[in-house]
Parts: sequence; C-alpha cells; structure tokens
Amino acid sequence: MLKKTKIFQEKDVLEFYFEEVLELQKVLEYHSDLYYNKDTSEISDKEYDDLLKKLEQLEKIFSDVFLENNLEKKSNKIWAELVESTFKKVKHSRPMISLWNTYNEEDLRDFDERVYKNIENSGWTQGITPTDFSRGESCIHPNNLINYTLEFKFDWLWVELIYNNWKLIQAITRGNWIEWEDVTQNIFQIKNIPKIITYKEYLEIRGEVVMPISSFDRLNKEASEKWEKVFSNPRNAASWSLRMKDNRITKKRDLAFFAYDFWDLAISDSYYECIKNLEKLGFDISSYFEKAENISKVIDKIHNFWDIKKSLDFEIDGLVLKVNNRELWEEIGYTQHHPKYAIAYKFPAEILTTDIISVVHQVGRTWTITPVANLEPINIGWAIIRRATLHNYEECEKLQVWVGDSVFIKRAGEVIPKIIWVANKDSEKIIFPPIKCPSCWTEVLKDEEKVRYYCPNNNECFEQKKHKLIYAVGKQGLNIDWFWKAQVELFLKLWIISDLYSIFKLSEKKEEILKLEGFQEKSVNNLLKAIEDKKNISITTLLIALAISWVGKKTAQELSKLFTSSDDLSDFSYNIEEIEKLDDIWPEISKNMVEFFTDSKNKELFKKLLNILNIEFYKEKIIENKNNIFFWKKVCITWSFWEIKRPDLIKELEEVWWKFVTSVSKNTDFLVAWEKAWSKLKKAEELWIKILDLTKFKKEL
Repeated sequence: MLKKTKIFQEKDVLEFYFEEVLELQKVLEYHSDLYYNKDTSEISDKEYDDLLKKLEQLEKIFSDVFLENNLEKKSNKIWAELVESTFKKVKHSRPMISLWNTYNEEDLRDFDERVYKNIENSGWTQGITPTDFSRGESCIHPNNLINYTLEFKFDWLWVELIYNNWKLIQAITRGNWIEWEDVTQNIFQIKNIPKIITYKEYLEIRGEVVMPISSFDRLNKEASEKWEKVFSNPRNAASWSLRMKDNRITKKRDLAFFAYDFWDLAISDSYYECIKNLEKLGFDISSYFEKAENISKVIDKIHNFWDIKKSLDFEIDGLVLKVNNRELWEEIGYTQHHPKYAIAYKFPAEILTTDIISVVHQVGRTWTITPVANLEPINIGWAIIRRATLHNYEECEKLQVWVGDSVFIKRAGEVIPKIIWVANKDSEKIIFPPIKCPSCWTEVLKDEEKVRYYCPNNNECFEQKKHKLIYAVGKQGLNIDWFWKAQVELFLKLWIISDLYSIFKLSEKKEEILKLEGFQEKSVNNLLKAIEDKKNISITTLLIALAISWVGKKTAQELSKLFTSSDDLSDFSYNIEEIEKLDDIWPEISKNMVEFFTDSKNKELFKKLLNILNIEFYKEKIIENKNNIFFWKKVCITWSFWEIKRPDLIKELEEVWWKFVTSVSKNTDFLVAWEKAWSKLKKAEELWIKILDLTKFKKEL
C-alpha cells in the first residue's frame, strides 16, 4: 500500500484516471484505519492531508462520473470504523467535527476574506466592503466583532467530559464520528482533570489527552530495556495508555487533559471569555491563548511563536484560529466536515517518510562510531534532509532498520534529523558495525559496559582529530571567529594544523595559507587576530576545548577546581577517587580525566600550551553575601522569557553561588518560571517547590 501511496503523492491531479480516484479512496481509508484504530501510521500528517485535498479535487473533477455510476464521494467521509474493544460504546449528543488545515499565510488571508463574505449579508458589516481594506488587512467591523483567538492545536486523543450536579459523571473518547467509547474509570486517573466543579448544571467539556515528551521518553526507555513494545510517538502512547483495561497503568502514564470546547456554558458571546471561565472552573487550557484584532496580527503572532514551541514538554502541530464572537459562528456556518469560523494553521511538516539509500559509519570526537543513514532527499521544515543519525547499532536492531527500508524522519529540536521508526520494510540488508575504523583502519572495539563501538586510535585517527578541533574552535569551546568547519578540515588535511597548540601557532603558516584558493589577506588577518585574542583563556574554557569525553561547560566549571596553578596542568596528580569528590562528577568522567592528563602525548601538549597561553587558573570566590536566598541552592529555570534570555539569567545566578539544575526534582530549591510554563511548573507545584516569577527573581537577586 505504501508504494501505491507514493505513486499517488507524486501524481498530478490532471494525470489521474477515474479508476485511480477510486483506488486513492481505498488508500486513504487504509491510512485512516491505521491511525485511528491501530495507533500507528505509515505516512505523516502532512502527507495524509495533501492526499485528502487531492482526493477532494479529483472528486470535483469527476463529479459527473460519480453521479452517472451512483458512486459515493468519500473525501468528507474517510474516517475509520470503530474497531471492537473492551469499552462500552456510547452515542454522543452532538457531532464532533474537525478543522480544515492550512500550511501557509496565503490560506490564512483567504480564510479571513471568506469569513467576511459569509457574514456580509447578515447586517454585521453593513456599510463595509472588502474594497475598503487592502489585501492582508482583516475586514473588521468598527465594533471589532470579527477578531480572532489563537491557541494550541493538539493532535492527540479527543475526550468529552460530562458533568452534572457539580460532579464528573462520564468521560467518552472518539471511536468514529458517531459512536464513542466510555473511558470514565480511566479518565479518573488523570490528575489535572477536576472531578468536582463549582457549576451545578449539565455541562459538556471537550479537549484532548496528551502525554508529556519527558514521560514518553521515559516510557520508551523502560520498554526498550525490557524489550517490550516501543511506541512510535507520544500520541500513540497516550491513546494506548487511556484504553488500558487496568486503569492503574493509566495512572502511571502521567497523562494530562487540555480543554478547548464546551456545551451549555453560555456566559459570554466571547469565545475567549468562555474558555477563560473554564480555567476558573479548574480545567487546564492552552497555555498559549491569545486574542488578535485582525489577520495580520494573527500572522505576526505565528511568526513570534517558535521560541515558545521549543519550550513545550508536549507536542503540538500548529495553532487554531477562531472567530472570537460566538454569535457570528452560525452566520459564518459549517460544511459537513468543518466549521467555517475556524481553521488550523499547521507548522511545516517535521515528520515525513523517505528511503534509506545506504549507511556510513561516522567516527566522532569521543571515539564512538555511529551509523548514519544516507536518505532519498526530502524537504522537512524548509530544509532538504539527506542524512539522519541511527544513534548506535543496538538501536538499528531494536527498530529493525535496514538499508532500503522506508522510514519516518523527524527533525528533532527543529535541527537534527532522526529516524524514529520504520514505515515499510523493503530490504534484507542488515546494518552491521564495521570491523575496521573507516577513517584509520584500526580494529574497532566494543565497549562491553555500553552499546557503543569505538576506534581506540584517539591520537592519530583523522576523523577523531577533525571533530575534536572543530569542537575546540567552535562556540562550545574557544569560540574563535572566522574559523569554520571547512577550514579546520582543510588545514588538517594539508598538515597546517595537527592539534590545539598548532592552532595557536597558525600565524607562522600565514604565507602558506595565503597561497590556498579563496584565502585573501583580510580574511586571514581576521582569523589570526581572532586566534590571538583567545590566548587569554580561563582554565574552564581550556578544559572544554580539550574535547575530553563527557566534559562540557557545567562539568568543566566543577573540574576547574582541580587546577589552581600551571603545575596542576603539567603534572596532574589527582586519582579517580579524589576527582569523584567534586559535585556531580561520576566515575566515568574521573576515569577519562586521569587517562587524558596522564597520557604522555597530552603532557607534551600541555607544556607547549603553557608557553603560549595566559591561563587564568581557578581561584576561590570571595562570598560577599551569604544571606542571599540562592546561596548554595539548586535552581531550575524554564526556557522562555520575553524580557531576558535564559543563559543571561544563569549568568546572573553564577554570581551568587548557586547550583543550576536542568530539571525539577524533590532536591530542587527554586523554580524561576515563565507565567505560561507547563511541565516544570506543574511538577514544582506537586513537589511544593518555591516558584519565583521574573520580577520576584530579580528582586531577590
């Protein structure tokens, strides 16, 4: 079916025969059944939406043929039938309809125009015509009756909660569009759903059940260690968890509910005010819930949304745009499948399918050899993806990923492409670890305590040297301006540089560099000056630039306490036990430090570096204010603030003897939280951890 799907994806609507239109209907029914009944999928949401739109166009083109042959159009009816389950089937009181999706700004502006046209004869817009407004500006009534709301678009598990006489009496989840499943007992296990509310009358609340990404990762990690079922995405995990016969399992899965719809709560004509009232009743709503006075303001808010999205601990695939004035909803109207007063703006697709062409074995700066897949090029989130990591060879085995397979690709964190699961197996070419290092041909070893394979030739392997020096000069290390990855690799190949010391002596190679193609006097001088500026260096930065395994910024700050003079660098005398006495330094880091600093070649490197660098060694800080509330306290900070960047907050805390932690636990003393933080804030409240907003934080600081 996947091969047929790909054929239809590539085919233009004008190239379809009528028989192929009927085949496309079956293809979409197949993918719908996978998604809704089997909690899996072989194509991404974006690919499904595109095929559905294509079918809608084709059914219009062949409308007469459908009519003549008494055949049914299915673009508005392709939804899977409810499969048998252990849950009681129930009918819901009003139909559940979905939203029309768009992926671009032009469609949003078209939607805005359609909203105006649908109500222009109702009296709301008397005296105003579309020509009164330039394209791109919302057609707004003087009383601002056509403004909009923006909130998260969840693509999770739809649930309806029914309350009467103050109490939650039933919970149902969608099976098909008419028949639902009763999941009341399992819903009672979700902590953030209020069981009693301060509203006596009959009330229906609709929303979606989600699973935090952190909980999903933990669930899959535990399952993977036990060689049990690993879920392909958080949505499937949430759906599976809610439908467990044993609701004790549901309780353990850390699910959450977000409300966005209601029935019989007509307290205001404003949708915004009604949803805010749900929040007052105790329901969690979209933490991003904004009003916008016109479509241009909506688009501005979408452009400014990306930093917020990155800070979330659950997945959303877009934002929902609704006309705020509920009185206009009936005037604007509905189709059989969609309301005309709302639309979903979906973010550029981050998950799509493609094929693995081949696999290369990449050697990194920490000796580890990683399988990397070469892919059939694919556009994800406006970037052409040609390669994706497979992490390690055990992961290949667990995912059953082979060369030639069709796989789902995701851009993790908006940047790094990652293979998340197999869409279709079409090969028997198993991925095995290499016997020899692909860079230096040294025999590859298996780390018995870990899943990794590695090259032990750490001093001479070209790929290891390259990645270490790229790391050293990059932002994580010395942060040398004008020194790019390509330059490091070129200089290393030509023996212009060979180690960290040779980088600081690069001025001696100036004439040789100027003879190379593309290197001009000005750019070379800029590079050499940037290197010269880095000769005044702290011991912490030097430790990072040495590219020791597991030594990043935070670890280097703690390890710097070992180096109070040049003697500690040239004649390192600490043993593993002594190093482990430092905070958060575990055995493997201690072992790596001892091996690195007692290596004879590295000792020679340190002596040479001491002759050319002005190193600021560790000195005990003078504590000026021990009464500061952050003194020796563990502080966690959420990701996003409008007024100040998170790294700047961390820098300010460093001045008052704090201990920064990346996640909230029972050992955390404070959480500095953005007002719309979700997972960290929720956990801090559960653990009774003191929470500070930015104003309070600044005052205490």
